[in-house]
Order: sequence, then structure tokens, then C-alpha cells
Amino acid sequence: MTAVLLAGVGMVTPVGIGVEMVNTSVQAGINRYAQTDIIGHDDDPVRMALVPQLALAETVDNQRLKGAPSTWQKRMLCLATLALTDLAERTPCLPQQPVPLFLAGPEPYISLPNIDCEFIEDLAEQSGVNIDISNCRVTNTGRAGGIQSIDTAFKYFASTGAHYALVGGVDSFYDRHVMNYLDETSRLLKNDSLDGFVPGEGAGFLLLVSPDAPEEIRQQATVCLYSPGIAHEAGHLLGKKKSRAESLAAAFTQANRATPEPVRYLYSSENGERYYAKELSVALIRNQQSMSPQYDIYRPAESFGDLGAAFGPVAVGLASVNSASDKTATLVYCSSDSSPRAALCMTSLVNMENSNTSSSSHQNDTVTDNTRKVYDRA
Repeated sequence: MTAVLLAGVGMVTPVGIGVEMVNTSVQAGINRYAQTDIIGHDDDPVRMALVPQLALAETVDNQRLKGAPSTWQKRMLCLATLALTDLAERTPCLPQQPVPLFLAGPEPYISLPNIDCEFIEDLAEQSGVNIDISNCRVTNTGRAGGIQSIDTAFKYFASTGAHYALVGGVDSFYDRHVMNYLDETSRLLKNDSLDGFVPGEGAGFLLLVSPDAPEEIRQQATVCLYSPGIAHEAGHLLGKKKSRAESLAAAFTQANRATPEPVRYLYSSENGERYYAKELSVALIRNQQSMSPQYDIYRPAESFGDLGAAFGPVAVGLASVNSASDKTATLVYCSSDSSPRAALCMTSLVNMENSNTSSSSHQNDTVTDNTRKVYDRA
């Protein structure tokens, strides 16, 4: 199987809830960088991009929790519940029968409880979405995890003949232990250091449909996702080997082979650190033959900060409403702090100009006034 179809998107980021609201904010250059209550080792407040607390308030019913999540896990459960509920409300073709979820979670920088199957059980209970718990998979590899989970969905469709699968990613850097680690390793963007990043948080979910599904199901899709390219970098940021920045180029090459169309748009997981800028430069040089003569690079972290494991699904969702209707492709890639590198190409199935006009009108109406006010006040 070389391609699957995208039939639904849900997301929450520091700049909005829902793909249309987030996309509009990113296109307008809005960002949510702000000082937090976390103090760095130099006594300066740490800057982050956070989802407004009012948006998270009362998202989770404590009485219905099956497990005992930590404060950090509960915050991510709130984010995931908002995003998955957003997808369910916007996607008429979401099936009533149980659907497996392939979920990406944070990288284990330090010894903290991470995303697990118990987390998914709580997510199913809180969101009301009928998740097939027995067939779920969790990947705690950070940024690349979302596209790795899409790769898992490809294998699931090929081996089972199923019609639907959910893919998601959730992450939050808003934890004192995680932030202390990043501060001690000089990873944070500060006034006296330009080689750093602004941590963020968010969640994104995608409803994928098999190309072998009945036509009435496939008609709900607007974008085609091609088989991802997966590679592993020996000289990653969390290791001790010297970086040669070659593995992302290999992931690009694998992803580009899946479609004959040249890449017109590129969504990058770059977060401002020089390491990732060098890596992208090498990947582009070695894949020039697959790029359109003129291509655009989007770096959404400039708007909502580094989303970690949530970036892949969120970026695919944003790319789905910006995909060109001509014969070109969009490439989305994610590089983890650890070894995984992942990329995929996607193309439009419909005239996106007409689709975006009607979709924007409908979807913006679904964002409640209260939600808009929460972000306006933040």
C-alpha cells in the first residue's frame, strides 16, 4: 500500500482550536510566546507558548478517570481530549464502530510517566470517541512520532483490510522537571542565547481512510498521504556521536519516491536551533531533483512554539487546507531530539480553492464564541 486518504482533522495549539482557526493564526503571523512562572537557572522567567488555561479548564471529568495521571499527564489528557473532540465534531464520516488509535507522545528526556494505554483509555472515556483499545499503539519518540504513527496506520490497513484508523500526537513541555532539563542543557531561547527554542504544547488527530474502502467512504477525503520515509540519525541531540545530519535527507528521499509530483510546499519541524537548520539544508541539497523550481518552507513553530509529538498531525492538518490544486506535492517532516527522522508527501484530491472557501465558512462557525474569547484574552 503506497497511499491512504485523509478524511478528518482535529487540533488544539496555543494559537487556536480547530484547523481553520490555527491556520488563520499561523498565516497571520500570530504567536503566543510569553513568560511563564518557571524560573531558569539565571533567574529569568522562561518563555513558552501555552494553550490558555481557560481553554483547558473542566475539559476532563476527574470522576471518570480510569487511571491516576500525574499533573503533566492530566494536562496532556486535556489537550488530547480537546483535539479529538474537535475532530469528532467536524467529521461526519467518523464511524460508530471502534477505531484503533496510533498515538505519539513526548520524548522521555527524564524519568517521568509518559503516554501509555491507560492514557488512551482515559482519552476514550473523556472524548466519547469509540476507540478500539485492543488495537492501539503508543510511540513516545517526540516530533517524529506522529509520522511514525501514520506509518503504523499504513501497515494496519495493509494487514487487516480495515477502512478507518485514527492517528494522533500530544505533547506539553509545561513541566518543571522537563524545563529544568532543557535549561540545564542550554536548549531554551533566551536573551543571552539565540541558539535555542520556545517550548510549546498541543495535540492533533487525523482520521485516515484506506484506499480500498467503499467509494462512499473515500468521497469524504480531500487529501492523499503517501507512504512515509523513516530514518534514524546516529548523531542526534540526545546522543554523544558527532552529527553528520544525513538521516533526514534519507527520509526525504524515501518520501519523495512515493509520489512523482515535485514538492511545492514544505512544512518543517524546525524550532530555531541551529542543529535543525543545518539538517534541513543538507536534506534539501540532496533532494533538489524532487523539489519544485520555486518552493515555500513553512515553520509553524514561529507561531505556536515547538509542539513536540503533536507537530506531525498538526502540520499534516495545516498542510491539508493549504495544499495546491495543481500537480505538486506538499512535504511534511519531523525530526526528534533522539534518532527518529520522518517525512511524508501529500497531494490534494479536490480543487482546494473551492473546498477551502466552503470549509472555512462552515468550520469557523463551529468554533464557539467562548473559545474565541479565551484566545482573545490570552
